[in-house]
Amino acid sequence: MKESEHSSRDARKNMAPNTILELIVQRTGIPEGEEAIRRILREIYRHGRIGTKDLAYATRLPVPVVAAVRRELEKAGLITRKAGAILTREGEEYVRNILGLSVKESLICPYCSGKTILIEDKYQSILKKLEEYSKLRPHPYTWLDQAFCTPETAVLRALFMLEEGDVEGRRIIFLGDDDLTSVATGLLKVSKEITVIDIDDRILKLIDDISESEGIGIECIHHDLRQPLPDRLKNKYDVVFTDPPYTITGLKLFLSRGIEALRRRKCASIYLAFAHKPPEEMLGLQAAINEMNLLFREIIPRFNRYEGAEMFANTTMLVKIETTEGTHPSIVGPYEEKIYTGEVSPKIRTYKCKCGYTIDVGSGREFQTIEDLKVKGCPRCGRKKGFRIIRKRTL
Repeated sequence: MKESEHSSRDARKNMAPNTILELIVQRTGIPEGEEAIRRILREIYRHGRIGTKDLAYATRLPVPVVAAVRRELEKAGLITRKAGAILTREGEEYVRNILGLSVKESLICPYCSGKTILIEDKYQSILKKLEEYSKLRPHPYTWLDQAFCTPETAVLRALFMLEEGDVEGRRIIFLGDDDLTSVATGLLKVSKEITVIDIDDRILKLIDDISESEGIGIECIHHDLRQPLPDRLKNKYDVVFTDPPYTITGLKLFLSRGIEALRRRKCASIYLAFAHKPPEEMLGLQAAINEMNLLFREIIPRFNRYEGAEMFANTTMLVKIETTEGTHPSIVGPYEEKIYTGEVSPKIRTYKCKCGYTIDVGSGREFQTIEDLKVKGCPRCGRKKGFRIIRKRTL
């Protein structure tokens, strides 16, 4: 064995239990701290070998964060990469002797994966329809924080609401629905009324066309929620579903409009899909919900799966919220604050084309999003795919 390898091993043995974790936190700046590093090591230990995306899903951390931690764990000699992350012999010793890990089996239900809901045989036909309809969705507008959930997720959402008693005989309003959850709900054919509000006419036309062909009567309304709800939509609905921009201002706005849409009664349900965020940002979410005197009824992590939302590990939580006697919107009237992620936290991403040309994408650039770049193509060679991100910075 090389002398440097001996030195590295000896240094690890002499470290205090959390020194390695503390060092990785310092080097990566991970907001979740040492506990997140421990979770990552635990998942690698339990799986034996695991890819970065699966590791991000299991730990509810963004893919770039997991990738950064993985690199530091490699430098520390605790893991290596062989078709996925795997513990080295030193890594095995560390997680067993220092972290005290010994249980490898998962205790989560293998059938529902912790979502509490299954798509039974009688609902498989709805899933098949959603799989076909989802292929008709236009490319997502990332500046509107669009990221399409999987067809399975849309159906699971509808079935979860059904099980909770919030579909049969109910008037349901969807505040934004690029995921087609309204379609999955409508195909159950047990609700009284379904309304979709969205700012994207492409999504509304698709839902309207599907609704007409399926005879499920979904009302589609073009509306920017930064403007007050039309009066005819206020105090009307039993249930709200929303997957808002993943910012606190966006959350407050969409929940406020949802509260206005509900009939004034206790225990009305609001279903919220929202990203798993670092602790300080989650406190902001809790504060926003508490401010409106809303009650957390249930939180299911990793309920929603998405196509291509790697910043959120392709997954978000589903939160069931209920109104109380004191529930009130925190925002009334027109709203002028920034609500979309690209506005609240603008970033410039630099991509490299296979021809070697680099392109800046983001606010104030020729290409606002990677989707724009893929549509228009590389300015040098015209290629429309195969771009690799090499740098990211916040403005």
